Amino acid sequence: SDLPGPGYLRAVDLGFTALLAPIWVPLLLLGLAAAALQGSPIFYRANRLGVGGKVFQMLKLRTMVREADVLGPAVSTGADSRITPVGRLLRRTKLDELPQFLHVLSGRMSIVGPRPEAPGYLRYYTPAGLRSLEARPGLTGYGALYFFSAERNSPSAEFEARYVRELLPTKLALDERCWSDLRSRPIRTTLSVLGLTASALLLRGNA
Repeated sequence: SDLPGPGYLRAVDLGFTALLAPIWVPLLLLGLAAAALQGSPIFYRANRLGVGGKVFQMLKLRTMVREADVLGPAVSTGADSRITPVGRLLRRTKLDELPQFLHVLSGRMSIVGPRPEAPGYLRYYTPAGLRSLEARPGLTGYGALYFFSAERNSPSAEFEARYVRELLPTKLALDERCWSDLRSRPIRTTLSVLGLTASALLLRGNA
């Protein structure tokens, strides 16, 4: 196969992480300071599906009330009542996701790849979704951008049911496509997705 090997993909991740450090490191420190205003814990460790479906704990800045996991579903919209006022700001700016750059450095995640799902959704995975589990989960990607737009335009009531029925199959197909593009064109795909992510943030998910 002429596809780049895992070593090349890893080098692309580390290269972009280093190039973007002047942006993400100060923003992460800003996010940490904001999250600290809510009290402890500052971080939220979310169980997510990694490579091969193996579960790992993905680090985020906490944006919800304590014990939010027992109060509602694993997916949420911006209107979710469990989100704190500071958390709403962190989510809107996506500062809550920046600790995941540490997972990129450790090799657990990639900058671009499938958006990792909670383990409970594995039973709803399509064949495309199962194939996407070959990839390291990403901070951003086609599926993440789709979800970002969809969740901002969805009411919180019955969002999880709609997510499983309508959004998840499309998101998983996009995840597989992202993995395919990433393997064949790692640098171009990473640049493209980063550009789209920046645009989506600036347009607040309405792109």
